[in-house]
Amino acid sequence: MEKSNKNISVSHIVAAVLICFTLIGLAVYGVYNNIRAERAERVLENQYHRTFTDLADYVSSAENYLLKALSTSTPGTMSAMLEEASKCSAQAESCLASLPIDQRLVGKISGYLVQLGDIAKTWSRRAVNGGALNADEYETLADLYGYAQDLSGGLYTLADDLSQKSYSWANISADSSKILDSSSLQSKYSTLSTLSDPFSEYPTLIYDGPFSEHMTSIEPKGLAGAPLSLEACREKAVQLFAQICGCQAGEVESQDCGENSYHNIDTFCFTLSYGNASAHLDVTKTGGLLYSLILSRPSESANLSAEQGIEAGRSFLQSIGLDSMTASYYTIENGYITVNYSYEKDGILYYPDMVKVKIALDNGSPVGFEGHGYLACHSTEAGRVKPASISAADARAVLSPNLTVESMREVVVPNEYGGEYHAYEFKCTALGRPVLVYIDADTGAERDVLLILESENGILTV
Repeated sequence: MEKSNKNISVSHIVAAVLICFTLIGLAVYGVYNNIRAERAERVLENQYHRTFTDLADYVSSAENYLLKALSTSTPGTMSAMLEEASKCSAQAESCLASLPIDQRLVGKISGYLVQLGDIAKTWSRRAVNGGALNADEYETLADLYGYAQDLSGGLYTLADDLSQKSYSWANISADSSKILDSSSLQSKYSTLSTLSDPFSEYPTLIYDGPFSEHMTSIEPKGLAGAPLSLEACREKAVQLFAQICGCQAGEVESQDCGENSYHNIDTFCFTLSYGNASAHLDVTKTGGLLYSLILSRPSESANLSAEQGIEAGRSFLQSIGLDSMTASYYTIENGYITVNYSYEKDGILYYPDMVKVKIALDNGSPVGFEGHGYLACHSTEAGRVKPASISAADARAVLSPNLTVESMREVVVPNEYGGEYHAYEFKCTALGRPVLVYIDADTGAERDVLLILESENGILTV
């Protein structure tokens, strides 16, 4: 009996010890997971902070270059200043698109930055050839400068709010889709909610550029399918978000955010969440196609190469029904790769039919998408591209003898009036630097020359 009791006592002790070790292990595991989650949140917060700082700096630089352009009487200086303003506005728009802010809060600002960049680039090219701005154009440029001042001031005020810990980027990510529908949130995020106020009466600027309002008001060609109800579009949004997060559709929490209209493309917008991931999606009323996606989640260190990120983006496009998409240019920033993909058919690359995909390089999942170009321009109708009137050999003969040709392909390129033209794109080197030259496939005229900027952070053109 005594031996039996002793065995029972030993068994109890062993069981108690095992339970203690199990509890300690669970506690350590919980602490580890909390530390890991907090670290991931800090990394994401720092990424958004750097992106926002870059946004404010680019807008401030664009403001300064516009003032210099307004102050010069020399065409060469005017061209240089406008070219720099165009670059800064493009970088600012890219930063803005990377932040977890609801499109309804910053849509007009994004449109302003795109339009500013295109106007500045168009007028810069004119100034290179000695073309001066007329009085109306100077007035337009002064208006653009004024809007840049307002935006720069608003961004630095928002920076002060963030530095004083009034709220964090994690708070903004969670609340931005609800701000316009909540007076208490509008009060909390007063600077953010009023950031677009100076643009409420932003005028339609009429100029010869591909992003002018009268050009983007054309009927979209890439919308296919019947009009869908709010419920049907919500179901598509939930299914896509669940696919990205690797969960069941029934586990996703969704909230309707109203309706949007982007240059004749009407959408339903939704805010979705699962675990520590949240997203804002716009789905087209016609066909239920994805128009835009901004997804926020904690991210780990980058594990994928640029090539793997590009392939992950292509796989995502195929999963949403966009096949035959070819990657062209990309940038890598803060562990994310943003890639431009254009439609390709029969050996011709259609630059107007473009989408942007942002991929997290920790696991290759999509965190951003913008499909306006594709939805507005994509068409498979016969006759969109007429057969080339000149051969590739004749087009090559037009090139400067100072260029070394590396490759050639046929492309369709947006023109300065909202249309498009068929061209031969020659990738060349000039004095050791890569350039792209576009020769019109119909007239044989040189239409454009772009510099290729290659670095460890991506490939861009200017």
